[in-house]
Amino acid sequence: MPQFLIIFQRRIGKMLWALSLITLINVGNLLLVNHQAALAASDTPLTTPPTAEKTELGFSSPQEKEEAYEEATEALTKDPKKGVEKLYDEEMEKYKESQPDKNVLEKAKEVIEGITNND
Repeated sequence: MPQFLIIFQRRIGKMLWALSLITLINVGNLLLVNHQAALAASDTPLTTPPTAEKTELGFSSPQEKEEAYEEATEALTKDPKKGVEKLYDEEMEKYKESQPDKNVLEKAKEVIEGITNND
């Protein structure tokens, strides 16, 4: 029984010794490492807005805003397609002009249309 107590005390002593060394290393790292803030002492702080005469849309007066709004509404009433669709169609036309060879899908579509129209 006394040998068991001696062995037990040695193991606990070694474990305490290891834990104390790990604790000292961690405390030393905390004291030595200096964490700096990411935006500390910045020349251009992100919280202040830029000082300019133009608004966020690039117009300097409310009159220009109204004119741009009127132009946009006129363009939408004249052309039923909206901006992205119109742009897509224009780019598709340019692509078809630059690539005169038809791909497999277009040829298949023509063949199917020819078959269905003949009936």
